Amino acid sequence: MAKQVFAAHEHAGFARWVPASASVSCPRAIAMPRENPSMDAIADVSAALQPSTSASSREIASRLSAVAIDADEGMVKQMLATLLSCQLRPSDEALASQLGVLMHLFLTLRSMALSDDLTGLYNRRGFLRAGTRLLSAASREKHWALLFYIDVDDLKSINDTAGHAAGDSLLTRTAQVLRSVFRDSDVTGRLSGDEFAALAPVTHPGACDLIRHRLQTAVAADNLSHAGPSLSLSVGFAQFNPRKPSSLADLLRKADRAMYEYKLPKLVRPDRNVRTALHG
Repeated sequence: MAKQVFAAHEHAGFARWVPASASVSCPRAIAMPRENPSMDAIADVSAALQPSTSASSREIASRLSAVAIDADEGMVKQMLATLLSCQLRPSDEALASQLGVLMHLFLTLRSMALSDDLTGLYNRRGFLRAGTRLLSAASREKHWALLFYIDVDDLKSINDTAGHAAGDSLLTRTAQVLRSVFRDSDVTGRLSGDEFAALAPVTHPGACDLIRHRLQTAVAADNLSHAGPSLSLSVGFAQFNPRKPSSLADLLRKADRAMYEYKLPKLVRPDRNVRTALHG
């Protein structure tokens, strides 16, 4: 009986289900959108996987490799949608090379699904997932935590006047600032276009003053080392109290509200490039 290639794309150990000698077939054709030319590569692989074709597993592996090298998130998702419908059938043809490509595609998608392409930080989905785990641990271990909601000031104006390259530079600079201030064990992410967040477990809520100072120092140093538009951030804080635990969504709402209370009257000046507010 044929076995499914994937039980679910989240399962990292699917390779062990595959016999040493096999090839693939799909029970039905998959409609592959042609919204841009890059989707042609996905459609070609989909066609090769159909029962009516005689493509060998090595030929399919070659096509999969080309997709894996240049794939963007949409391409990989479409490929996995196709592969999820594919089945294995006994064959004299070794599938080892193809399995390596399939695993690469799987790991690529899992990485893409949780990270922001521009900054390398978590995207919103990744931040929510990692942040929820961190808060669960903080609650169990009775640790405080601080949630920082960070907005890059005037990003739209800079995009309009200096170009999107300048705006992208501010976003990557913000990510570098966050990496320099927060620890590897903290959770940092880009939630949307100009909004970032960081979640840090602390021994005492008073640590927010120290982190705020580090942010101010890091942004000032960044501006001194760049000749382009000045980086200016608005930052709101919210506290996680292990005695009265809050959800990550609730902390984000509180920190976002605190940030915007200070953002509107803020003047963007090189000598005041970080304005912070605390919402307890």
